[in-house]
Amino acid sequence: MFFSESDAGALGRCLAQIADSRSDAIDLFLEQKEELELRSEEPGPGVVERLDEGLAVRLVRDGHTYLAARDDFEKGTLESALREVARVSPATPYRVPEWADSPMSEAAEARFEPELQELAEFPPLVRRLVRERLSAFEFRLRVGRFRRSIQVVGRRLVPGEESETFFSLGASTPWGRLGALTHNLGEATAVRLVDRLVGRFHARASEHLPTCAGPLVLGAAATAVLLHEAVAHALEADTLILSGRPEAAIGVPVGSPLLDVVDSPGDLPRGLARETDDEGLPVLRRWLLQRGRVSQPLADRFYAGLSSHLLPGAARRSSRHLPPVPRSTHLEMVVGSSGRQDLLAGAGVYLPEISRGRLDPLSGELVVEFPYGRRFRSGELLDWVGASALRGKASDILSAVEAVGSQAEFEGAGWCAKAGQLLPVWATCPGIRLGGLEVGR
Repeated sequence: MFFSESDAGALGRCLAQIADSRSDAIDLFLEQKEELELRSEEPGPGVVERLDEGLAVRLVRDGHTYLAARDDFEKGTLESALREVARVSPATPYRVPEWADSPMSEAAEARFEPELQELAEFPPLVRRLVRERLSAFEFRLRVGRFRRSIQVVGRRLVPGEESETFFSLGASTPWGRLGALTHNLGEATAVRLVDRLVGRFHARASEHLPTCAGPLVLGAAATAVLLHEAVAHALEADTLILSGRPEAAIGVPVGSPLLDVVDSPGDLPRGLARETDDEGLPVLRRWLLQRGRVSQPLADRFYAGLSSHLLPGAARRSSRHLPPVPRSTHLEMVVGSSGRQDLLAGAGVYLPEISRGRLDPLSGELVVEFPYGRRFRSGELLDWVGASALRGKASDILSAVEAVGSQAEFEGAGWCAKAGQLLPVWATCPGIRLGGLEVGR
């Protein structure tokens, strides 16, 4: 990476010329993105390449944020961003260091050729697995690879570079679209995608699920999205402050005592794991819920500075053009003792995935939508049912958890678009059983 060849100390001294007050916070954010998408099964260009790089200088002073972003690393770019943020000329000229040429200048075709081969092998694998399920239906796949590298430089702190690489899958069918995020394109990923495709195929002609008051069992993928909406978003400091002091949530019961949930960016698989956040501060293994009670909300440097009870390290930004905000990265739910037969005991509805979820931050009202499901009785999955939705207070839904599965699965919970910042989120969760709730249209 070319960032490592730059003079970080000299960059820090440039920043120190602007942040002349001890209460000022300033950083330089260096970013490179590569997106490679294969659309061989769709009309239009077969391969789409997007290359993006640049920097941003951010100054936080007296509660106000000043941000200057640039879309290249050319000579003079950093100096102009520094001057924009400072808003006045410094007493002495900025001594901006030189840095190595960006790898973006290399021929993209040569660098991408091996990765294109990996992307091209995935759609035939999915089609073979669909045929092995004795299913036949039309669908088209898009397979994308995303790579991002960042470096955060502060006036005193220069952490190491961070990078992430992951894949995005998109499937178009006559009865709808679905998407997924994954850290690899192996057969296990293909099997999970085929499970979803075949499930939607079988349920395509099923009627929407009428109101059902029986137990609801959520699969691991559905649990991941539920926790992201009802726990992670609810406990982000910028959400909590809308209704009061974020630290006031600590210790409040918001769910079943069976719920123990952690945000752990450092425990992601290789290629995704983080040591620092997008402000360059160390990430934490942060207990969001312990036995259903709030333990530690998600905070960035700004919100942690407002209260001694909040810890930073959860700042994320989708782009250098936007400031960092408190966000979750990787939710883990502690497994329980219930096997599959325990979860599917009695008669109810099994809901393997959630297609959409939204939380009203002020009222706490949560809506999650399920594209399909299956009725179950005495441990057996029976007939397919169509789309349904679960509505209610997030705390009521979380309090309805009456059993937690004994096996966790790693899932890409999907793209989160809160406040216009599109970010990948991940989860390692078991299935759960909810009692006393109604699901329907």
